[in-house]
Amino acid sequence: MGKVETLYPKFDVMEQKEHWDPHTLQIVEDRIKFHQYDSLSQKEAETLFQICSLLLDDTRDSVLHYVLIHFDKKLSSDIGEAQRKKDVPKESILIREGLRALDRLCTVRYGSLFAGLEDQAQREVIEQMMLGLIELQADGVRIPVQDFFAKLLSESVSAYYSYPAIWSEIGYAGPAYPRGYVRTERGLTDPWEAKRTDEQQ
Repeated sequence: MGKVETLYPKFDVMEQKEHWDPHTLQIVEDRIKFHQYDSLSQKEAETLFQICSLLLDDTRDSVLHYVLIHFDKKLSSDIGEAQRKKDVPKESILIREGLRALDRLCTVRYGSLFAGLEDQAQREVIEQMMLGLIELQADGVRIPVQDFFAKLLSESVSAYYSYPAIWSEIGYAGPAYPRGYVRTERGLTDPWEAKRTDEQQ
């Protein structure tokens, strides 16, 4: 992704931060800081970076780093999952072993880890994962490939749309608490909300 096309080119959600409560402010500001990985290995991070870039159609390092930090926290967290099909490994195993199995498949098929493949080859592998047309095996563990793909996609999108820069691009003005909304009529926005470029003319 080159220059980002947005209907809100002048909007910066961080200009609203003085209206957030201290706890919210701390959470949001932490999202734009650089963090080291606690769980992801360098190879896992490189593979995941390329996958997320394709799934999100975004190549910006800062955005993708935050997405990977989200995965990193998932891998090291002891918080349980809400639900999981009985034949699907737990989240940390699914992600970690899935990445390993994917790199193994690409090495056998193309002679390179996933991150080293040409863009077209990466896209083909991702599409085959989505459709369940390839098999992934890692250390005797069968990875349900479509569940692996769904996990990568859902977590990538979840992280992506919780990043402040993306909020600005889609015109989301951040948490409304404690300020709240005043103009609740259809089509009206509060003065502090983002205005589309065609509304500013």
